[in-house]
Amino acid sequence: MQEKRQAILTGPLSKTIIRLTIPSIVGMLGLMIFNVVDTYFVGRLGALELAAISFTFPVVMVINSLVFGIGVGSMTLFSRAVGNQNREEEKLLATSSLILGISLAALLGLIGHVTIEPVFRLLGAGEELMPYIKSYMRIWYAGTAFMVIPMLSDSILRGLGDTFTPAFVMLTVAVVNAVMDPILIFGIGPFPEMGIAGAAVATLLSRAIATIVSFLIQIFREKLITFRGLTPGKVWKTWKALFHIGLPNSAIKAILPLGTAIFTSILAGYGHEAVAGFGVAAKIEGVVLALFSALAVTAAVFVGQNLGAQNYDRAQKGIRRMRQFSHIGGILAALILFFTGRYLAGFFNDDPTVRHTAAAYLMIVPIGYGLYGCGQVAASVLNVYHKPFLAGGLSLFQIGVVAVPLAYLLPGLLGLNGVFLAILISFIALGVLSFFAVKRESKKILPPTESI
Repeated sequence: MQEKRQAILTGPLSKTIIRLTIPSIVGMLGLMIFNVVDTYFVGRLGALELAAISFTFPVVMVINSLVFGIGVGSMTLFSRAVGNQNREEEKLLATSSLILGISLAALLGLIGHVTIEPVFRLLGAGEELMPYIKSYMRIWYAGTAFMVIPMLSDSILRGLGDTFTPAFVMLTVAVVNAVMDPILIFGIGPFPEMGIAGAAVATLLSRAIATIVSFLIQIFREKLITFRGLTPGKVWKTWKALFHIGLPNSAIKAILPLGTAIFTSILAGYGHEAVAGFGVAAKIEGVVLALFSALAVTAAVFVGQNLGAQNYDRAQKGIRRMRQFSHIGGILAALILFFTGRYLAGFFNDDPTVRHTAAAYLMIVPIGYGLYGCGQVAASVLNVYHKPFLAGGLSLFQIGVVAVPLAYLLPGLLGLNGVFLAILISFIALGVLSFFAVKRESKKILPPTESI
């Protein structure tokens, strides 16, 4: 592990960034494949079931976003502690994060369980979809802790500079889910046919495995979890630091699925097939966006550790290089999805409206992926600078000021394609604004060096 940390501080720039990013891409692809597999097998049940699980996506993402924010706080603080070589602070952060995560899981599971019907009715789910949604979400909420603990553990390990182990755990989870999904959904062998509820049970079981593995790694391999010398005062002080960075980042991640929920309610006016097509496109998009999420993780680790070690010039060069990688990846993704979107959509469902909606999305929105990726890298950098509210403000601007208003205005001119154009414009706005935000904050925080 010490060699990996040293490489972040002194290794060849591009090689180090790629080495950190590739395992994160693999792990996030595992997560996205997890969702895609669920969508594929549920889609075999019919358009109603597919629409139901599409309605659950923004709600699940909002909850994941809350946990993600705490994880970002842990990873950001952890990376700087590693750069400072402060082992006691590492242990305090890891243990306090775990306690916070378990508490948060219990609260979210309880609130979610009692608000299923009003929340999904607010999103526009009709009577024909509600039984399927309830069947899925009741089980999902029961396993909230199994969603929370692995996410926080992964953040800690990435802060250490270990992006391989989280990827391995996530791939294992994806494989278990892929095996259990058809068995439980369709009732293979001695297992009963559970329909959409089977997808939720498969999710719960696979995540439970990740939880057990995460505990073992944190306790025995890294020796980070310890209650020796832990006091309520120390825990609360750590929680405040985590909340300072974590809550704005929760907002960052929650804003996007909240926007997705609004887009879903708008598309519901075009029929549940359009909602299903949007859900299919979102799953395919999630696989592609794993690249940019991985770059954002790399930005937090690379910039955080180099700032902790006072390698200011190297931190700035890393930011520029990650922007370049984001633009290259965005161009490639847009070209691939432009020509393959309709075929990929048909893989999930044969309904013509479902396929048309998904294909239209994948032709329009990916044009802005490169700038979207720059926005994700910028958010991580601003977190390392301890400017989480500015990072959150960028996403709020993207969704609240650009995407949502345009999503209401443009469909009157362009139909459902107007929603997709609104998302594209918001990605472009995010990328441009984030560039100037990082440039301004870098001048305030870093010593005078070559300009970002």
